[in-house]
Amino acid sequence: MPHIAFIGECMLELSGAQPGTVFGAAKLGFAGDTLNAATYMARTSRLLDPASIKCASYITALGTDAYSNAMIEAWQSDGIATDLVRRIDGALPGLYTIQTDADGERSFSYWRDQAAAKQVLGGGHDAQIRDSFGRFDGFYLSGISLAILSPDDRQKMIALVADYANKGGKVYFDTNHRPRLWSGDQTAMDIYRAIALFCDTVLPTFDDDAALFGDKSAQETGQRWLEAGVREVIVKSGGDPTYWCNKDGQSGFVTPPVITEIVDTTSAGDSFNGAFLAARSHGQSVEGAISIAQKVAGRVICRHGALVDISDLELG
Repeated sequence: MPHIAFIGECMLELSGAQPGTVFGAAKLGFAGDTLNAATYMARTSRLLDPASIKCASYITALGTDAYSNAMIEAWQSDGIATDLVRRIDGALPGLYTIQTDADGERSFSYWRDQAAAKQVLGGGHDAQIRDSFGRFDGFYLSGISLAILSPDDRQKMIALVADYANKGGKVYFDTNHRPRLWSGDQTAMDIYRAIALFCDTVLPTFDDDAALFGDKSAQETGQRWLEAGVREVIVKSGGDPTYWCNKDGQSGFVTPPVITEIVDTTSAGDSFNGAFLAARSHGQSVEGAISIAQKVAGRVICRHGALVDISDLELG
């Protein structure tokens, strides 16, 4: 079973119990785009093969507080390896809140300026990550993984990715673009293009890339990434068909199941990505893996929060 390392930020998640309200009962959990993807890779892998264990590692930085300890324990219980989590005395995880409207669309507020994850490559931890490359069959990161870092550490991350790819490793990337995390659109585009040179598979969301790059269609998004040096592109488009293409000239659309009762779209794209990687790791074709990923994402958006139970989901 291939083992993929996911790197980025996990935060405390505070989600309101009643859509459309700010104050009142709320649920405290945790989530982060790359952590979500790692979790759904692990959970989908177990659905495809109950014997699947330790298919994902998570790389981040946390404090030594009770919240950080609880996060690590939860990840381990999901079968995610945590030996590359950097622990920093006195640091804390970031916090975000979710508000959802009656249609399930979400909005976020963040408290992350001092989050421990921003220091994931500090203290020589980048060297420790590099020394662990031989354990991994894939390396997954997102635009958020890059955006939260200082400019110097972004260059360290690009160097890490380049070293891994040049040694034959497969790099997976989702722009997951969040404008408020970047100093400007041009900076983000420059960094994404730098990463693209080393990526095997990119899994963007069309709306994100269209807003940043001006793409007019999913096909245009796919072609742009291929021209940037990527081997394979999977373009997510919410309830519209998922478009895929590759360097061999193959392409197509996969229509997702119709979801009528959307509760919360948090982690829709992340769960898709994790499930897609799990399905590909279990020998599914590109279109078969997309179909499985669509089913997992469809379950996720029918529940509150980023991390939901999929143990009874039928993937056949």
